[in-house]
Amino acid sequence: MTSGRGKKWAMVSVRTSARDGGPWSNWLRNVYKKVGDVPNYFRARVFDVVLRHLYKAALRRLAQIFPSFATSSRFIKELMLTSVQLVGIVGETGIPVDPGCIENVSSMAAGLPHFSHGFMRCWGRDTFIALPGLLLSTARYHDAKNLILGFGRTLRHGLIPNLLSERGHQPRYNCRDAVWWWCRAVHLYWLHDNSILGEQIQRNYDSNDNVTAASCDSRGYVSVSVLDVIQEILERHYNGITFVEWNAGRSLDEHLHVDGFRITAGVNTETGFVYGGSKHNCGTWMDKVGSSDHAGNRGIPSSPRDGAAIEIVSLSYLTVSWMYQLHKLGSSPYPGVNRYDNDTKFDIGITYKHWSELICANFEECFWNECTGCYRDTVGSEVPGADEKVRPNQAIAMVISPGLFEEDHRDRALETISEKLEGPLGMRTLSSDDLSYRPYYDNGNQSSDYDVANGFNYHQGPEWLWCMGFYLRAVSLSKKVRPNFEEYISRKLAPHRVMLSTSPYRGLTELTNKDGEVCWFSSPTQAWSSSCLLEL
Repeated sequence: MTSGRGKKWAMVSVRTSARDGGPWSNWLRNVYKKVGDVPNYFRARVFDVVLRHLYKAALRRLAQIFPSFATSSRFIKELMLTSVQLVGIVGETGIPVDPGCIENVSSMAAGLPHFSHGFMRCWGRDTFIALPGLLLSTARYHDAKNLILGFGRTLRHGLIPNLLSERGHQPRYNCRDAVWWWCRAVHLYWLHDNSILGEQIQRNYDSNDNVTAASCDSRGYVSVSVLDVIQEILERHYNGITFVEWNAGRSLDEHLHVDGFRITAGVNTETGFVYGGSKHNCGTWMDKVGSSDHAGNRGIPSSPRDGAAIEIVSLSYLTVSWMYQLHKLGSSPYPGVNRYDNDTKFDIGITYKHWSELICANFEECFWNECTGCYRDTVGSEVPGADEKVRPNQAIAMVISPGLFEEDHRDRALETISEKLEGPLGMRTLSSDDLSYRPYYDNGNQSSDYDVANGFNYHQGPEWLWCMGFYLRAVSLSKKVRPNFEEYISRKLAPHRVMLSTSPYRGLTELTNKDGEVCWFSSPTQAWSSSCLLEL
């Protein structure tokens, strides 16, 4: 809007969907006509009244849509509002939909304003970490299902992409964890509606990763169920995944070394652990790659987390043990995964019962670290010392598959995490006593300092808010704090309440610097920051 003597105030143009935008659009048009009769000096006041009316009307509508909205605390209501802020219908996000679908499909912004539109809006990993809180806890099941099915269409190499491309034609399959977060989202949706496993997905690629397949429907798409997709994910991992990214080179990623485009993942048949990656790439959420020639870190991943990453092992255990239960209950025809030799089915590779038992039997022995008093971040990394890093991913793993953790070890680890990683708003991404700890993130740093140039320390100390939600849920599992947990949570979330009510974006930021200091390079409202607190 503009102001000035003799000038008119411009009303905001609101884009609404065809589905329920008619009444809003008509109301706004009528209001705009009447504003023309208001003196210029009073139009600012009218503008304010109109916006307040729209806001209150939206809240009344949300009270009808979100079952628990009306009875929730102010803090929870404000968290729920971030679901509206971050999930909506935006064109050209690259999310594939059924070719016969005429409905506009909502997408989730990873954060605002940095990821508001285009193919950079919707990220696979972020979407499925945030989906349970932003969509399932708010009963937006229709939007949740569309995102699950949409990303399911993109399965290739046994993975779903982290980054979609324009119109979804050339997505990037460079992350190892997004597919497991997708499986968790399906599992949590299944707890609400078990028919999700029978939903048909019109695949973009067949099981051989080809764009065109012989077993297509009349429109040229392979049609499989969600359960079939999960089965393929597990079989592809068990048989091993190795490929070079499509269109690898500087046009795809100007920073990555050539070896970083080679993607690998598999299953260790002795431990049952899903593993993958190399020192040349970073396939988990800690995915910063250096970009400074001056400092010498260009093309080098700051935290590769190759080998068996603890939260991926936990996520895969959740999926494997769930598939065992489904078969046991007669809800799935799959007892396990097949082993293939030259694309020909050879025999039953491993049953889900045995696979889940294998993970459970080896987890504590491999991941518990008596020297640090907590769990290793990875097992089998080729980067010296990487396995022993103290990071918050262990708390995430505790929540996803609590049965993997020995109770006394878990409680000791939580004490270590509290001492070395806990911040006022988020969790330090690296222990404060680590020699690589650098808690101030500056993506514009042009110095020659290898550790921080161009924000190389993105996950080497700055405090990420989404990890706090999982940490607090992990704490709730401990016998030591359970009797006073509500009081503890209220105290811990006090700074989050302040941030949510005072932020211009009315959201929770992506990350902070040391001890909660503002980081100006952080997205001011981030999907998973809000979501993981809504799951509490």
